[in-house]
Amino acid sequence: MVKKTDALEHKITMENRSQINLSGVNKVKSFEAKEIVLDTIQGVLAIKGHELGIKNLNLEDTQVEIEGMIDSLHYSANKSGTTSRSILEKMFK
Repeated sequence: MVKKTDALEHKITMENRSQINLSGVNKVKSFEAKEIVLDTIQGVLAIKGHELGIKNLNLEDTQVEIEGMIDSLHYSANKSGTTSRSILEKMFK
């Protein structure tokens, strides 16, 4: 059982780019083999890679375990999961 104070922590542990254990996850926003998007207590987290899969999901304890080849972890700048870009960034992508 996770204590209330533990549930407020957001922790990521990665092993050999093939497995990630996360705490502080509120929900899974989207799930595909190339990208998993999670709503965490620290913001929206996108995990990109290949052959990604959720091995264990326990939202009651805010825990998620992901397997696959992990290429990147990215926190979005806003809650919707999309980063806001300036006009210059859009013009010169």
